[in-house]
Amino acid sequence: MTETETPVHKKIRFRTLGDITITGGDESDADTLEKIVDEVAAARQTERGNRADDKRSETSMEDRKKQGYF
Repeated sequence: MTETETPVHKKIRFRTLGDITITGGDESDADTLEKIVDEVAAARQTERGNRADDKRSETSMEDRKKQGYF
């Protein structure tokens, strides 16, 4: 951290598959299962639509399967 940077604390929710983070972080105050379900249901973009792997290439998930991640 430089002298001009200021730390910021945020609550972030990630979707994971096993030990792999598969979505970008979304700011979220959801701290219970019910709140998470409500948040996901209200989202305009699907959880898969925010999956980091899909942004790398069209075959990212298939490539991971071949590498033995699933």
